[in-house]
Amino acid sequence: MKIQKAAPGVSGIKAVLLAIGLLGLPQPSSAAVAGPCDPASTAVPLPVSLGGVSLSRPQPWQPAGAYEIGAVVPAYGPAGADAASAAPPVGIDPIETSAIVPGVFGSVALSMHNFPVSARWAPVYKAIVDCTPGSACDRKNPAFAEIVDIASKKGFREKLDFVNSSINRLITYKSDMAVYGVLDYWAKPSEVLEHRAGDCEDFAILKMTALLRAGIPARSMSLVVLQDRRRKFFHAVLSVSTASGAFILDSLSNVVSRDSDLPDYLPLYSFSTDRAWIHGSKSGAQIANVAGGFSTVAPGEGSSPDQAAGPSGSDSK
Repeated sequence: MKIQKAAPGVSGIKAVLLAIGLLGLPQPSSAAVAGPCDPASTAVPLPVSLGGVSLSRPQPWQPAGAYEIGAVVPAYGPAGADAASAAPPVGIDPIETSAIVPGVFGSVALSMHNFPVSARWAPVYKAIVDCTPGSACDRKNPAFAEIVDIASKKGFREKLDFVNSSINRLITYKSDMAVYGVLDYWAKPSEVLEHRAGDCEDFAILKMTALLRAGIPARSMSLVVLQDRRRKFFHAVLSVSTASGAFILDSLSNVVSRDSDLPDYLPLYSFSTDRAWIHGSKSGAQIANVAGGFSTVAPGEGSSPDQAAGPSGSDSK
């Protein structure tokens, strides 16, 4: 997809909302943003762009906080106030998962209901949950079940590393047009495994599926759609939130990185379970042209294994 600078002369928040296809939807006041602290006592920097679209004038803003998490896998429980107060010695990292902190890659995030692109995500997330042992996922590709079985016996960081590199090798990068005959198609895990191919969001979807079965709570993981400002195309990755920050599983690298180590990634929107967020940038960096609405963003399209080193892990990061 061609990425351009924002068109000059556009001003006003109404024009911005028209550009990203959100005018007429519930506004931030009805978006159920749960701030982690009293906004009156916290100075929050205003983002200069929202979802890759420049904001031309200041607006009242509140940070989006992590929503509360219920029952989770005991081995990877959420990091609460007690864990924060009992800081471990320097050099020791307990790596506890936590509820999603949506401000991944240093962004400001706004929780949204009735998000237009959620229509893509809802059936995919249901299929992720339904990808249980003995299901179509395992029948379509028995190697996937073996990856899950091995990962479930590993520690947290080893689990992330193993799933990331194994899924990168299990399927081949192909565009949605090549596999499904359409510009952008969000495939279910069983479809990706059947075709043994997919684009960047398909890699992230399959990694989320594997980690969920290997014991990582669903509410600790999010699929993040972003602009890669260095390679100049839209992309998608899997983010895993922990007490030690967010870890990024990427189809372009076998190395699991912290989000803070990937400054070229500008998040646009993200999904976790049934939640959706739009991300705003705090910097004045180049922004993506999404004037046609988020439905026009096709992660991975316009890239190829030759351009982006593919899932072999040999890219230059």
